[in-house]
Amino acid sequence: MKSKFIKILTAALAMIILVTGCRKRDAMLADNLVVFETAAQGINASENAITVRLTLSRSTDRDIPLTVNLTEQGVAYTTDYTTTPAAVAGKLSLTIPSGNNETSFTITKTSGALFDGDEKIVFDLFSSGAPVFIGATKQFTLDFAELVAANASLTINGGGALYTNKVFIDLSANRQTPVNRNNWDLGFYTGADDFRVILNSSAAMMAKQINKNDLTQVTAADTTGFSTEVAFNQFAPVTTSLPYIDYPNGDLTRTAIAATSATATDNKVYIVNRGLAPGNPATARGWKKIRVIRNASGGYTLQYADIAATTFQEINIAKDEAYFFKYISFDNGAVTIEPEKRKWDIAWTYFSNVTNFGTGEVPYLFQDIIIQNRNVQAVRVLTSAKAFDAFTEADIAALTFSSLQASIGADWRSGGGPGASPAVRLDRYYIIKDGDNNYYKVRFTALTQNGERGYPAFESVLVKKG
Repeated sequence: MKSKFIKILTAALAMIILVTGCRKRDAMLADNLVVFETAAQGINASENAITVRLTLSRSTDRDIPLTVNLTEQGVAYTTDYTTTPAAVAGKLSLTIPSGNNETSFTITKTSGALFDGDEKIVFDLFSSGAPVFIGATKQFTLDFAELVAANASLTINGGGALYTNKVFIDLSANRQTPVNRNNWDLGFYTGADDFRVILNSSAAMMAKQINKNDLTQVTAADTTGFSTEVAFNQFAPVTTSLPYIDYPNGDLTRTAIAATSATATDNKVYIVNRGLAPGNPATARGWKKIRVIRNASGGYTLQYADIAATTFQEINIAKDEAYFFKYISFDNGAVTIEPEKRKWDIAWTYFSNVTNFGTGEVPYLFQDIIIQNRNVQAVRVLTSAKAFDAFTEADIAALTFSSLQASIGADWRSGGGPGASPAVRLDRYYIIKDGDNNYYKVRFTALTQNGERGYPAFESVLVKKG
């Protein structure tokens, strides 16, 4: 009898320990919350559709069903707009798939519909499947007008610890556009005053000119030694690889590929190292040989091929005043990457930067770089000079702004180092003047989400409307 009692007691204690252990492990994880990516956005007259995202704190091992209710103000479903997926009885049914941390839906204007600018749709996150709870940003308002956000906070969807995305951010629209950094290779400047080609710096691309102007005459023999020379190597001599990247300040006279000449025979062949795709380990994207010439339509013609190929492909790229650059992928041809030039201000990205290890500047791959658009200016303000909340329009006149692409760069965070992790610098913020002369004060509030890199956060406040 005693032996039986001991066995029962032992089993009960084991169960208590098991349950307690599970609860302790569960308690280590904060609630998994689902929220709208932003609380409000506008869709202006020139836009036909907009995509709205909902995100989880972290992915789960099961599908998460969501129900979103719609409340219309001055618009009617089908008559003025539709959604994908379709709404039924004023509700959207969505699913965040297992292993993912976001879902989205699209709102599309009905062809021919007219808007006065005061119409709205309010989307309420009504329910979510277990074990996910609804977070604070549970309502999203879409205005059928241009939106100039007065206050906003945003978690940047960089794709996690692999830094999968380059993310373009429009402060006035409270909108971000994440683009996989593996999606393009070259950008072609659309300004009327110059013909310039940039590399995908977020993929660690490099390019070296050779003294030939016929792709069919280029062979593997022309690339001898390039695997170590045209590559990121912080221990290489300064002059070895620095000329093969686009200089990170955004100066178009310091790109790896020279200006495209109006004289076709002056345009040489370049050997291009396509760099690295996101991954752990990161995989090499391979090599190409390219040549760029001007075409009769006032744009560019790109010729490209594999190194050993005896023929080549061509793509024509037209200039477009709505953008600063038009992009191509060697795999997919013409691709849409950055938004129109008036629809983004700053971008968060993995980046081909330069640093000095004691012998001068060398190319160096850097995470968490903030770059700015070519029509944007920025300046740092230390909190010791003026607190974030205290900064007002009257303080703008005393500042000296920079138009350099990486004027913010990595300044917003500490670099970490032996025994230390990178962290947001809380002693500074930035004043950003956008292309429409709106002034924003921006401070970064997080480097990670739930301990995972690749999801930094910031808040912005409108200081002066343009």
